[in-house]
Amino acid sequence: MALRQDFRTLMRNPSFVLFTLSSLASSLAYWMLRTTSGWHAWQLTHDTAWVGIVVAADMIPAMLVGPWAGQLADRLDLRRILMASTMASVVLMVSTAAMVGMGLASVWLLCAIMMTNGIIAGLSQPAHHAAVGAVTDRPQMGTAVSISSILFNVSRFIGPAISGIIIAGASIQASYGSVALVMVFSLLGLFLVRFRPTARMTGQKGIINGLAEAFHYIMASPACAPMFIIFASAALFLRPIGELLPELADLRLGGDARTLAQLSSAMGLGAIVAGLTNMVGGIRGVVRLSFVGTGIATLAGLGLGWSASTPVALIAAGFYGGAIAAGGVSIQTALQVTAPEAMRGRIMGLFGMTFRVAPALGAIGMGALASRLGLSQTFTLGCALMMAVLVVLSRQFATAKRGIIAE
Repeated sequence: MALRQDFRTLMRNPSFVLFTLSSLASSLAYWMLRTTSGWHAWQLTHDTAWVGIVVAADMIPAMLVGPWAGQLADRLDLRRILMASTMASVVLMVSTAAMVGMGLASVWLLCAIMMTNGIIAGLSQPAHHAAVGAVTDRPQMGTAVSISSILFNVSRFIGPAISGIIIAGASIQASYGSVALVMVFSLLGLFLVRFRPTARMTGQKGIINGLAEAFHYIMASPACAPMFIIFASAALFLRPIGELLPELADLRLGGDARTLAQLSSAMGLGAIVAGLTNMVGGIRGVVRLSFVGTGIATLAGLGLGWSASTPVALIAAGFYGGAIAAGGVSIQTALQVTAPEAMRGRIMGLFGMTFRVAPALGAIGMGALASRLGLSQTFTLGCALMMAVLVVLSRQFATAKRGIIAE
């Protein structure tokens, strides 16, 4: 009953609906770009290490701009930050499509493009997370986060499929151009939405002190601390498996861009189910979802690494995508609901930095290892390390469950 009432309240809120539609377009463009750039890197080099480097080029800049981005989200107008970053993304994708069409594509140019995209995304991500609190009231925050997660993963299901069809039926250039077009729709939604005033960060705290304050808040929480450690570990040891799907599709399954799109879409479908699970379970279920979800993702990662056929790989990808999304949604919900309004930008900035930087570092390491040890052995190593973290933190499970209810 409470879930139904929250949903009705949110759907009657024009600002939330417009922001959600804009976010859906942005997420769709994100997953289209991930699939396009990953396949483009593989097509240019046929080297797993280079695919990992291109992924890192997109994600590592978040580590450099993240501390500033969190402060900006807590101090400046959220709508202006989001509109400026979206316009920059449109210009970048149009330029990329033009350069590919002129035959200027090289792996070094692709790295530079993805690094620029990473800077733009790194600057906007904390503002985007904080903006959820500016279009919805606190009682509906958990449901709003779950809806956002579901739609993010709906785009994860649809985006790769669209890119795979465009690449296979037209060209890489057309796929980059399509990303730009989708971002235009996101920009239109942001132009129409109106954010309510929120508490802003005051004082003259430096970047490091402001970030340290947010980190201390997370680690002092009996519930959020173990969940955040699990999330960060999964981002480093498990999520890179998803970044190396181009090699899995080609080398192990003998497929092409369509196979990559099918694997990515299977992951997205599983993640949609995870979002629905989180919505039904509510804030009380996020701790269990974090621990259990990550454990299932670990086993599914092993299944992906040793899959010998596309149907088996698709099943494993569905479980992997759903379970790893469950862990991410659980900590995001906990942080959004419990974070002080004037600190939400910095807290979600830390979440965003971890979400982008840890998989990038993991993709570099696992990509290099896969070139030497093989894809299956590398996936196994990452899953073993993640399982070790879960075993160590399992002793804090009961304390975390009590903590989330208290907070």
